[in-house]
Amino acid sequence: MTNLLTMAAAQVARQSPHSNRIAAWLTRTALEQIVDELLRAKGIEAGRASGRARLACLEVAYRDERDVPSRSQYAWTRLSEACHQHAYQLSPTYQEVQHLLEIVRSLQASPPPVEPSGRKATTDEH
Repeated sequence: MTNLLTMAAAQVARQSPHSNRIAAWLTRTALEQIVDELLRAKGIEAGRASGRARLACLEVAYRDERDVPSRSQYAWTRLSEACHQHAYQLSPTYQEVQHLLEIVRSLQASPPPVEPSGRKATTDEH
């Protein structure tokens, strides 16, 4: 996923007509991988669940750390809007995509907490 974020940053730097939207797609893909890793750190395998379902799982798994799910949900929603832009909407700006890229990088940089005594959380506990 670091490669995806590097490619997204390179797209933003290009500042071509479609580079911000391309960067948004790459960043959202990286975010989805980060969410999967954060869930696995809590012992949750999301399988083929949708992005929204994974974010709901993240909210439950990280209920004691509200910052992680809230930043993830904000970034995913804004990136999705940028990716699925309608013809009557403006493209995301350089600053918007850069800000979302930084949020996703911060989520990647924050190490997931380890469950106490190596115990894995299961969906039955929630």
